[in-house]
Amino acid sequence: MKKYLLIAALGSLALGSCSSDLDMDNKELVSREQINALAESSPEALLVVTEGINDGANAFLRSFSTYGAGAHSDFGLKAIHLGTDLMTNDVVMRVSHWFSEYHNYTGREQQNTRGTATVWNFYYTVIRDTNGIIELIPADTQDPGLLGSLGKALALRGMAYFDLIRLYADGERGIPLYTEDTFIASRAATSQVVDQIGSDLERAYDALDGYSRASKGEINQDVVAGLLARYYLEYGDYTQAIAMAEQAQAAGTVMNEEQIFDGFDEISNPSWIWGADITPETSSIYASFFSHMANLNNGYAGLLGVYKSIDKRLYEAIPASDARKDWFVGADQVEAYGLPQYANVKFVDDTFFEGDLLYMRVEEMLLIEAEARALSGDYEGAAQALFEVISKRDPSYTLSTKTGEALLEEIRLQRRIELWGEGFAFFDMKRWDMALERNYDGTNHAGWAGQHNFAAGSPKFIFQIPISEINNNEEIGPGDQNPL
Repeated sequence: MKKYLLIAALGSLALGSCSSDLDMDNKELVSREQINALAESSPEALLVVTEGINDGANAFLRSFSTYGAGAHSDFGLKAIHLGTDLMTNDVVMRVSHWFSEYHNYTGREQQNTRGTATVWNFYYTVIRDTNGIIELIPADTQDPGLLGSLGKALALRGMAYFDLIRLYADGERGIPLYTEDTFIASRAATSQVVDQIGSDLERAYDALDGYSRASKGEINQDVVAGLLARYYLEYGDYTQAIAMAEQAQAAGTVMNEEQIFDGFDEISNPSWIWGADITPETSSIYASFFSHMANLNNGYAGLLGVYKSIDKRLYEAIPASDARKDWFVGADQVEAYGLPQYANVKFVDDTFFEGDLLYMRVEEMLLIEAEARALSGDYEGAAQALFEVISKRDPSYTLSTKTGEALLEEIRLQRRIELWGEGFAFFDMKRWDMALERNYDGTNHAGWAGQHNFAAGSPKFIFQIPISEINNNEEIGPGDQNPL
């Protein structure tokens, strides 16, 4: 009977749709004593429940209509990656369509728009579901299966808060913070949320020690090492960033010059550390990453001409000897491809909307290592990490002898090229304190809405809290809103 009560509790957990629903009223259905008793008498039964919810949380990362409005710009984590990339200098959208609210910045600066509501709801739903798992697992469990379930949930929660705080924090005005033992519905201090992220990811790392995953679609310790590498780089612990990036790198190998043209749609690619294996049953067809991003496919980009292209300046910065230049249509390739100059051909799905989704790969970890080493003064080590990636794209590339800011500039440029379109550009732009400059002589950004120029550190780079949260959360009022 206890098992069925537990499932009922978890079912009621899943009914909410935003952070204000996280009141955990369902706790009355199952006491902590009952959960501990179940874990002691039948950890297998508790594992069935927690892994079932974990599977659901992981599947939610690639789900269509996470906000429930049926928008074709709402298909989980990769939709947010694409949306935020379109808020940068590097990714160009020349036709108004789905994702326009990101590209023209109305999605972040109008509290009643679909853009900010989708982002907020997505991550807080991940947090709600993972909180349900974490609360169910006794803190002192030594059961390997339950530790694996705990680690995966902590990793997802840490990732969700990491993205949220970088999108919504205004100085020390952070975001609501909900954990198994914390309930702050107001704007918790940014520093407190940052500490919670670190705690979650470090606990996840320890819990997943020795855990063997069945596929790259699962989180294991190597994936958490990658998440920690991102976190430590963001907040300046470069020694730890290097160590975690090096561990994550061991989960795969750098793509060679042939593999970088596989379309970025195959989870079997040896450089992928973590992703989602899309099948006919899990495909969201037109509401999907490749529909919007793959200009050669039968989706919104390919069929309707909503092309996603590279910024002209970034394209011109790629040497002719670098194979990655062929990720984009050159002036002499327009007729062959039937696409405009600068359109991307990096992303290609050779199936019927079953392209796999990339969340983390080895090259990103090497670039984190390079940046962290450069920032800590290890210029030779930084140059070597950078060389491990770029030499496999450009046979003319030589080991850099630069130091200081010149080396950092080279690393930043190579990161922008290598990870183009993969969901890092907006977070990097903010971390590097870069300006948005789309209105320049010869720009290939569209005039209809894309030619914004915002200074570095502009409040435009902070998302507004959605109006639904302000209306439904008594602890956040209009005066708590981020600036326009």
